[in-house]
Amino acid sequence: MSNGEDKSKAAQVSRRQILGAGAAGLSAAMLPLPAIIGKAHAADAKDAFKGEEMTVCAWSGGYLDSFKSAISDPFNEKYGTKVSLVGGWDQMVAQMKAAPPGKPPFDITVSEEYTTLGALAEGLYAKSDRSKFPQLADVQPFFLTARPESARDYGVPLGLGFSLPMLNTDLTAKKPLSWTTMWDKDLEGKLALDAGAYWWLIAISAIWGAKKDFNAFYDWKPGMASDPIFEALERLRPAKYYKDGAELSFLMLQEQASFAQIYSSDALGLMKNGGPSYLTGIPADGTVAYGDWYIKVKGTQHDALADMFLGYILEKETQDRFINVQMSVMSRKDVTVPAFWHNYPKTNDDLVKNVRLMTMDGLQRLLPNFDAMGERFQKAVLKTSKG
Repeated sequence: MSNGEDKSKAAQVSRRQILGAGAAGLSAAMLPLPAIIGKAHAADAKDAFKGEEMTVCAWSGGYLDSFKSAISDPFNEKYGTKVSLVGGWDQMVAQMKAAPPGKPPFDITVSEEYTTLGALAEGLYAKSDRSKFPQLADVQPFFLTARPESARDYGVPLGLGFSLPMLNTDLTAKKPLSWTTMWDKDLEGKLALDAGAYWWLIAISAIWGAKKDFNAFYDWKPGMASDPIFEALERLRPAKYYKDGAELSFLMLQEQASFAQIYSSDALGLMKNGGPSYLTGIPADGTVAYGDWYIKVKGTQHDALADMFLGYILEKETQDRFINVQMSVMSRKDVTVPAFWHNYPKTNDDLVKNVRLMTMDGLQRLLPNFDAMGERFQKAVLKTSKG
């Protein structure tokens, strides 16, 4: 991301999702907006909420700019509201915990799997009445079934974010867009890898390096007699472990690296800057993902407006705008996919086949050994690179 604010800069686990459950038997004749309890009928929403203020927390950096231009600004223009944005990564739970009762730091927040675990454990989220969101009928079942039962009444899914491989094909020739390409001998010393949100690289090493699955990642323990995940990771030879999006861009644009581990929130911008030789997207053999869910915060004084905003996030027009400025996979089945999106999963079967979602249940298993995994990763960094 721009200005050095990106996922890689968060040194603690910071992403998560709320995979909200389905909407059953909703008629197409229903109103496209949720009912506005205690305010007015949805048809009168513009007058009912004119001038009302509300704060939404979204991922920082370039994602925040995209969210503003594609979602919050059009919402304000349509309804006369004053929705403002703040950026965040892993600090949202601490901010919500520190706030006085009834005065949360924001009214709605983005959340992925790990953040959701922490926030639900602390009782920081407010439930949403799914009957207010007929748009959920148009969401891919993948989103609605991946979430554990205990989390299904919290929030709505905007989409998915990813860790993606990116190739400069002028330098990599016809090598495949796949995580397995990282272990190609020809790319030794040509990899740009993330040293911040290291758990993604470890998961990638588990699945495409060690040829294991997410269970091996979740069940990793320090001091294992056989540790194929870190053995695979230590076979990598990066040009550098980058610290933020600015450093990643420099490494790729100066051709110090020809293969990058990049996050979907950064990918479109670097692909445009790099030109037609830059290739990214979801590989044919899949990638790892996190959910972008938006959830009401307990104590919000704008409950009805928050519900209307969550419904707006699920609208086709909203998601069509957002997918044109971010390489997210949207939750709706019927979005119009831009030409730049390589191997976009258009069907639920595509999602099941090509997306390895880092789940809440799996992360719960990993948590007792998460700090030890980070310490083990630092040893691998020292072994595999000069910095």
